[in-house]
Amino acid sequence: MVSNFPQRVLIVSYGPKPPLAEAMAAGFASLGSQTRIFHSWLCNTLYDRFIIHPVNHYARVLRLVPKNTNLFEGHPKSHKEWRSQELLRLAQDFKPELIVITGIQRFTEAVLEQLHRLTTVFYWFSESEDRFPEIKNELKFYHHSYFFSSAALAQAQELGLKNLGFLQPGIDTNRFRPLPQRQIYDWCFVGQWHGRRQQYVAGLAEVSKNFVIYGPRWRKHNWQNPRILFRIKGAGIWGDDVVTLYNQTKVVVNISVWSDETRGGAGANTRLLEIPACQVCLLSDFNRDAELLMTPGKEFVSAQNLPEMQQQLAELLADDEQRRHIALNGYHRASTGRTYNDLAAQLCTDWEAQRTGDR
Repeated sequence: MVSNFPQRVLIVSYGPKPPLAEAMAAGFASLGSQTRIFHSWLCNTLYDRFIIHPVNHYARVLRLVPKNTNLFEGHPKSHKEWRSQELLRLAQDFKPELIVITGIQRFTEAVLEQLHRLTTVFYWFSESEDRFPEIKNELKFYHHSYFFSSAALAQAQELGLKNLGFLQPGIDTNRFRPLPQRQIYDWCFVGQWHGRRQQYVAGLAEVSKNFVIYGPRWRKHNWQNPRILFRIKGAGIWGDDVVTLYNQTKVVVNISVWSDETRGGAGANTRLLEIPACQVCLLSDFNRDAELLMTPGKEFVSAQNLPEMQQQLAELLADDEQRRHIALNGYHRASTGRTYNDLAAQLCTDWEAQRTGDR
């Protein structure tokens, strides 16, 4: 048990889906902290939605301005300015002893600087290392920065920054759990469309046609591809519904958007724990950070490329005993492993070290 912890914690995330902030808040609450959540995507103005955003969009589409130009830069009712000021107001009112910012939020540097002076600010870069350039200039405003990708951590270390750490996700075992469901699908995939994912899904559809897909933009890219189009069941699935889906599936597939066969992948996403926690067999593309959470070949199945994933899927569907054995091993590891309570305890330990000057 953590001996000392912040009494008030403010958690900042992009939005409620996935419920990362809610899981982290529950972890801090288990230690006795009072928490607030700030979803930056939901904090916006009608002026930005109906004036600023459309004008910027069509100006770029018509090539009247360069792609990254913002015609309303600094406008007080623009999304970035508005959410930055709202976050600052919340922090001044709530007076948190710790602020934890996740993902890529794009707050103004002026507000980040004020938050840095106001309290202790931690940052968790829970995105691909490919997006590291987007946040490297703001790392100086954080008292401690964490990375869920070992490759992103290496990039930060090359900048000579201090107080850096590797922080992998936890698992909410109250939500992700086995259910008494009949397995009606051979495989499924949940996640936004991406060209790499399209290639893998098309290849796996050759192994078995009994599959379903949930995620944004899949219909847009497959409206002339009936083999995949008719297997797309929705633009998203969350909460208890996704837990039910996993339990109804023999093999759940994970395909990252930043891996490739030449350099491999880093940054194990939450599926690496959530699927095994449902006592379901996980088949994933290669990820070197995943081995720190689960053991490939024992607790989940890993494939280096599409042909190998096709072969692995065929073997798993043909061998019920092997599939159940991997699912059971994965369940035991995920259900007794790292939770968001553990993650909160790690952050509290670093917060205490920061507060007492040990770092």
